[in-house]
Formats: sequence, C-alpha cells, structure tokens
Amino acid sequence: MPEDGDTIRTSSSVDIGLINFEETGNNFTWDFSALVPFSQTIDTFVSVQETPWLYQLVFFLSSNLARKLTEFDQYPGFTVTDTYEYYKNSSSDFRLTGNAATLSGIPLPNKFDSPDILYKFPLTSGNIDSSLSNYEISIPGIGYSGGWKKRVNHADGWGTLITPYGSFQTIRVKSDIIQLDSLYLDTLGIGFPFYRQYTEYKWLGDGFGLPLCTVTDDGLLSTISYIDSVRSLFVGIPEVESKTQSIHVFPNPSKGEFFIHLDETPGEPIEITIIDMMGNTVKRKEYPVRQEIKIKVDMLPSGIYILRVKNGNNIRYQRIVIQ
Repeated sequence: MPEDGDTIRTSSSVDIGLINFEETGNNFTWDFSALVPFSQTIDTFVSVQETPWLYQLVFFLSSNLARKLTEFDQYPGFTVTDTYEYYKNSSSDFRLTGNAATLSGIPLPNKFDSPDILYKFPLTSGNIDSSLSNYEISIPGIGYSGGWKKRVNHADGWGTLITPYGSFQTIRVKSDIIQLDSLYLDTLGIGFPFYRQYTEYKWLGDGFGLPLCTVTDDGLLSTISYIDSVRSLFVGIPEVESKTQSIHVFPNPSKGEFFIHLDETPGEPIEITIIDMMGNTVKRKEYPVRQEIKIKVDMLPSGIYILRVKNGNNIRYQRIVIQ
C-alpha cells in the first residue's frame, strides 16, 4: 500500500477487445502487454500533517495518509482548490476515509460516516469481504450532497501479470460495487441522484503502493490504468500541453451533448477536436471566443473519446464518454 512521500506514475487505456480481464485462477497468467496508453498521471501521497490545517482537524484521528488530486470538475463555475483524498493504512485494512476540497475559498472536509474498505489484510486468494460506506455534506452556495457505496471484494486468483511496464507476481481482487450519490440544489429546490453499478479488477504486487493494474467495467468500454514509466502517448500530437488553464467537461458521461467550461475567457477562437480510441479525428470545429461551449455529439457512436481543446498556444486534453 502507498506511504507518505510516494509518487507513482500510471498510464490510462481502454479495452478494445485485446485482453480478457475476466478470466482468473491460481498460478494464472494475465497478458496485458498489448495495452496502449492515451494519458498519464502521477499520484502523490503525503502525510495528513502536510494538508491544510482545517482538514487536519477533521482527519487526524481517522487517517494517516492523503492523496493530492490534480483536478476537480464536479462544480463548474466555482473555484476549487486544495483537493485531497484521505486514507487509513493499517495492519488490518486499507480504507478510504473521506475527501476534502476548498470551494471558492470555503474549506469542505468530508469525512465519511463509514469508510470505504478497499482491502482487508491478510490478503490471500479466496478471501471475501464487504463494506458499506456513506457520507453527507452541506455545500455553501449549492446545496447538499450525500451518498453511499456498497463494496464486495473477492480475492479470486494469483499469478503473473504482464503489462507494458513489465512482468510481476500478483494477487487479483475483484470488487463488485453499487454506488448512489445525490446532489440537492437550493436554487432549484430539487435533488439529482447518480446511480452506478460497476466492477473493479485489481492486480496487487508486493512493494507497489498502488495496484499494478486496475480495470473498471461499468458496461461501456472498460477503462484501464496501470503503473508505468514515462511514455509517448498515441494521442500526443507534437505540441506542448498547457498547464496554465483548466477545462471542465459536464455532464460526463453524456448521451447527446457536452458543455466545456474554461477557467478563464480565452483571448482567441477555440478549436475543439474529438479523437476516438484508434487515434482518428471524428469531429473538429472552431468556436468564437467564449468561456463556455456546447458540443453536440448525438451523431457519434457510444464509447470513450479524447477531447482536445486548443486556443492559441493553450492545449488541453480530457477523456469523455458518450453513452
């Protein structure tokens, strides 16, 4: 499990029929060497004492580790900073205890009423365990958010995992998850439920802070992340991605249209490009200067795409899902 000071690079990919992640067994070999990454992230873990002081007051008894989040786009139109997830790593289990963010200058630490138990130890093949986590939080200027998550873990195999990063001895954990989140908006006087039912497959190796590979199957194209080294990505056009401006895409997933919100009003026209998982450009259009753009995607087939937003020298990429 991760420790204070760990920085771990992961690549993201999708399943396009090249791997069979459902098969498992003892002394099994999972060959995922054909995976092609389309993006990379670096997870940084810190001690609770390195996070904002108000967060520390809420989490210092329940947590001993925090992960700094690089993006947070759940509430477009608001300034969101200092986003973290909090964990408790012990000899008995590894649990997600809550999260925190500062919304337009207002700190919002959200300690779960019951934690999400990611793994129970000792972890051996054949183990089955479950947990039910829940939370509720008031969001100033927006309303109220709450939800619960039911997780059932089954360590259903062990053996050799092969990825583009290498070959490793692992144990495989399958997690069946049912999750309900809700958001109540004061301005409208109504609430919106968000229901998900999905399965996670995780391959854990000794000495690695994160799973060597994670597959999330929610009935659409399965998304995959795995520990990796620095790579040239197949969607990487020879341009430098801007770090000076963020984009927020919502709703994501969507059935017919997306809205793109930029943190700042751009000074030049905006070019929007949508790229499929084979690297083909399926839509491209230029829009006049504005801070929010609506994109219709009802003519595109369901699946996962890469959204490329370019204005002047600023270039950003975002994964989108069309249902």
